[in-house]
Amino acid sequence: MKHKRNILVGLIAVVILIGVGFWIRSKLSRPAGPPASAQAATARAGTVAVSPRQAAASGIEVQALPMARFQPQTSAYASVLDPGPLLQLRGQLRSAQAQADAARAQAGASEREYRRLALLNSQDHTVSDKATEAAQATWEADRAHLRSAQATLQAAGDAARSRWGDVLTGWARAARAPQLDALNAGRQALLSVALPGGTADSPPPTIRIGLPGPAGETAAHRISPSPLADPVIQGPTYFYLSPRGRLRTGMRIEAWLPAGQSVGGVVIPDSAVVWYANRPWVYVQSDDAHFVRREIAVDTPAPGGGFVAHGWRGGERVAVRGAALLFSQEFQPKPQAGAPSGGDDD
Repeated sequence: MKHKRNILVGLIAVVILIGVGFWIRSKLSRPAGPPASAQAATARAGTVAVSPRQAAASGIEVQALPMARFQPQTSAYASVLDPGPLLQLRGQLRSAQAQADAARAQAGASEREYRRLALLNSQDHTVSDKATEAAQATWEADRAHLRSAQATLQAAGDAARSRWGDVLTGWARAARAPQLDALNAGRQALLSVALPGGTADSPPPTIRIGLPGPAGETAAHRISPSPLADPVIQGPTYFYLSPRGRLRTGMRIEAWLPAGQSVGGVVIPDSAVVWYANRPWVYVQSDDAHFVRREIAVDTPAPGGGFVAHGWRGGERVAVRGAALLFSQEFQPKPQAGAPSGGDDD
């Protein structure tokens, strides 16, 4: 009886060992994951089938991108400055100038009076020495007042130039300054544009700036260099003048500066771009019912998107709305051929 029990235990052990062996062999023969070629294929472009009715119901919008000449641009930042201190400076400088002018006139009058009395005193002594000395003292006091007024005016001008530069200080000192009148009336906005690193010392006379809301962009015209650096970028800044529109004091907006020669290409709207595998893609409509994912380069910023110079022939239709929906549709799990359909298994 004991011998039969040992035989049974041995048979059970053999069966277990055989089963373990088959399990290990099946594990070793099964690949640990998709091969490198299959993984690389996931980043390749795919095609999505969407009928016109489905596209309309899903809110997918397509836009033809025309070829155009484009000026490559460098992105910068602009701050809308408060014109109040500059307008106050105009009043201060005008007041100091008026005081200097009055002191100069007073000194000139006292000088002429002194010279008249000194002449009479030297000819026939019809004017006493005392009166002549008093006139001379008055002239010297008026000259001292003139020097003081001129020093005050000079100090105010130096302080203004250290903050606003020569051109804006000249506007503030001028008898008439239409630019300051436009700032005061709210027709123009004063901008401080911080140039990015590596930008030429002489920025373009006209740049484009972004506007809040759907207005898009407008032009800004260079005034002069600013003596102050940008507090964030710590780079050189320039004063620009732009139509006020919806710009408000304190806004920090994007600006675009021309960079290099113009080239031909298309502008890809930001809304058309999807990111996958750390690369940007768009969906190009190949026919009425299919979209093909195409990789793009967005190294060159453009207003509202990015400029692409290569690989486009113009007129190609791109999904500018609903690209994320197409992306999810492309990577939606698809039924495998020959997969069980849910029927009874033997």
